[in-house]
Amino acid sequence: MEITNRITAILNDHYGITAMSIQQVPGGWSAIAFFVEDKREKYFLKVYDKSKPSIIPWIDAIDRYTPLVKWLYNHTELQNNLVNPISTKWKRNTCEDDQYVYLLSEYIEGTTIGDTQLSPNQVDELAKILGILHKNTSNIPNELKMQQVNEGFDIEFCEYLSAFITNDLDQTNDNVSEIVKPHTGTLVELINRIRDLSNSLKSKPHQFVLSHADAHNWNLMQGKNLMLIDWECLRLAPKEQDLILIITEPYAGQFLSEYKKYMKYETPNFDAFEFYFLKRKLEDIWEWIKNLRFEGLVKSEEVTLQFLKSSLDACTRTESFRSEIQKVPR
Repeated sequence: MEITNRITAILNDHYGITAMSIQQVPGGWSAIAFFVEDKREKYFLKVYDKSKPSIIPWIDAIDRYTPLVKWLYNHTELQNNLVNPISTKWKRNTCEDDQYVYLLSEYIEGTTIGDTQLSPNQVDELAKILGILHKNTSNIPNELKMQQVNEGFDIEFCEYLSAFITNDLDQTNDNVSEIVKPHTGTLVELINRIRDLSNSLKSKPHQFVLSHADAHNWNLMQGKNLMLIDWECLRLAPKEQDLILIITEPYAGQFLSEYKKYMKYETPNFDAFEFYFLKRKLEDIWEWIKNLRFEGLVKSEEVTLQFLKSSLDACTRTESFRSEIQKVPR
């Protein structure tokens, strides 16, 4: 069955929506995205493929994060910065068929920031969004808070990446082997470093806040307001989890100045910053390798190989990271 036929049936059966138009639009790595329109409304639909092992954690996260996003939408100042998820006729967060899980939300009129640099106004608005999100941690109902993942500084993916480098990389003479082999020494060093950081952070107390944990430019849309989307990674974690994607940018000082209007932040945890910095690089590399070698492609091979190469190249420039972020004005 073609996916558009599946979507038409799902929307009618579970939401009472008669779709007049269904168009695939650029999406992320966890789901295929569609713009849907009926006679009265516009919608955004994410479609998750149940056959891909790496997608299952994102599917499992939906029932955890969706109720909390709805609570934030209804009870905080973030209403104009969030997308409101739409429940099925039976008040469920998703519906599914034999191959896919479907998540429907209101449609945002706007443009993804993507590779575009944030403007000064957008920097301030992002700081406000994350500041209000973190500040509201203590106001979240306990039943919702208890459903969220607590940061454990786990790096299980590194064991898979390390085993791949040792046992599988040379088994196939392909583009993956050609691109990864020159970087294996650096990867092993970074894996050892993040293991040390993980063990150190696990042994220390932390103040956790509600973290989006994926607040990069591809998860930001500019419409009437700046919107933060794609909440699959939502968790309780140190502030540095959300700030890591901003602290390396030229506008970090401006961001922190605005952020502190909402959330006290005087003592950065540089071990946590380095941990999240390395985790993002290494986790992305393992994700691209899995797509190319084991699970099948989400995007084209050309695009995935380019992401893999860019992430590997970035790993060769990590030596100065810690000293650079210590220079950021606070």
